[in-house]
Amino acid sequence: MSTLDWLNDDSIVPELYADDSSGVPNNSTVHKSREALMQDIEQTIMQMIESVSIGQPIKVPLSVRKLPSRIKRKKANHDQQTNREEQTSIDNQIKTLSLSTGSSAKTLARYFSVLQMIYEAIAHKIIITKRDMYYRDVGLFGTQSVVDTIVDDIACHYNVPRSSLNVSASSKGLIFGPIVIKLKNNKILDCMTHMPTLNCHDEQGILIPPVNQIAEIKCKARCIIVIEKEATFRHLVSIGFCQTLPQSCILVTGKGYPDLLTRQFVKHFSIQYSRLPILALMDNDPHGLDIYATYKWGARALAFDVSNLAVQSIQLIGLTCQDRIDFNIPSEYLIPLTERDKAKCLCMVRTFDAGETPGASQMRERGWKDIGMQVTSQSHRDYIKEVFELLRTDYKCELQALYAVGPYGLSHFLMKKLPEYI
Repeated sequence: MSTLDWLNDDSIVPELYADDSSGVPNNSTVHKSREALMQDIEQTIMQMIESVSIGQPIKVPLSVRKLPSRIKRKKANHDQQTNREEQTSIDNQIKTLSLSTGSSAKTLARYFSVLQMIYEAIAHKIIITKRDMYYRDVGLFGTQSVVDTIVDDIACHYNVPRSSLNVSASSKGLIFGPIVIKLKNNKILDCMTHMPTLNCHDEQGILIPPVNQIAEIKCKARCIIVIEKEATFRHLVSIGFCQTLPQSCILVTGKGYPDLLTRQFVKHFSIQYSRLPILALMDNDPHGLDIYATYKWGARALAFDVSNLAVQSIQLIGLTCQDRIDFNIPSEYLIPLTERDKAKCLCMVRTFDAGETPGASQMRERGWKDIGMQVTSQSHRDYIKEVFELLRTDYKCELQALYAVGPYGLSHFLMKKLPEYI
């Protein structure tokens, strides 16, 4: 079936939000007891020590996530010496290192150091941040991203969420609206007020707390709007948007591509308040659509835990190519797509054979097993059509373009569109 035929096909599978609508379990982590996880780590370290003692290549049995960057590096690497130093199997996902060179020994030391810090945190029942881990040995790790990658690989191997490793990241996501969060330490977070005495409060919004610290949520809103940009979030808070609606809403932003804490909170909220609409407010550009897809179908980096992170019920409220017409956005506010934008769009819909549905490969990379059910859903079809429409028009548009009709253009846009969803 050609792309055009696929876009015009009316045989649409009804939208389903179950994690396993096809009977094929999607990737999902499970919580382990403190004792069981400590024992698993001890076994891993013992295997490494035994390998050293008998002079064999050390096998770090950590699941290597199938990140596109890793696959590209593997395909591009034809140097036999490098292959001897570090062999990464995409099939069995086992990372094998030797001590034959300084670079491979450094990689081993990094994994060993992170495992040691995780073990200590679990043993002493303390929480350690990834930033703390990095600063314990800046010379060894080099960059923060090295620690981030190793922590996620370890979580993937032991098939546990990062919280089970007692590792957290500094929250960057913000929330505002008629919702009260009670933490397990009995602190109360009123997300509608500003209380600078609490460390988790910002001048406009509250830093989203880790889900494993939440004891209870009380919500009076009729919907939750997940916003791409912090600037858009702050604008809506500053003009009192939540208070002016007949049915109030909650505002959340991950400040661009969301961190794990923001995604976990949105997922947790979608389970606790499954009847409330969750709406995505994004720029009309490739990154905005990809961020929406990250919330809805998951990210490649955490594909091993897609079932616990993907929020299939989230819907795109805007900004779409059709909105540019319906709300009379002036042409001078439209921005030509760059070559990088076009390349990203094509990557989002690329297919590898004539019979493949656009987006199927990307869904597989995000960790889904029930590919057919996902790519034939109405929401995915609309998402793919929006990508093609961006390419057809050759223009993108930011939410700030709605201010062309006045300072309250964005709020008017939302007030007109919200009745379609609540």
